[in-house]
Amino acid sequence: MVNAQEHDLLPSVLWDWRTDLDQEDKLTLLPVLAAALVSLVNDGLIEVRQLFVDVDGSGSYEVIPCGELPDVLADQAVWEYTDHSWIHRDEGLAIVQTHAGRELSLTDRAGVPDPQSSNPYLK
Repeated sequence: MVNAQEHDLLPSVLWDWRTDLDQEDKLTLLPVLAAALVSLVNDGLIEVRQLFVDVDGSGSYEVIPCGELPDVLADQAVWEYTDHSWIHRDEGLAIVQTHAGRELSLTDRAGVPDPQSSNPYLK
């Protein structure tokens, strides 16, 4: 859920997950991570969004329906940065906390900016 607070792209989620393993070992365990994400989506705590850069340079997104998530997350390519997403962080799949997820992880954040507000493509 920490990554979701940061509206992280899936490659960053994978990088931060199981830091005791190297990347190749993490890739073999993708079904475990994918199942955890699907569970969090089913619980209404996060959503998985497909981020797009539009022709005019603006951004948009679509929420991936939960029923499609297992197949989408099984594609190893969604867990790797593209040249564009590595630099701009504005295309690919991202996890984002829902209102319920934010309520669950709510702490006293007085004076701390909302990390999701920094990415205009998630609004």
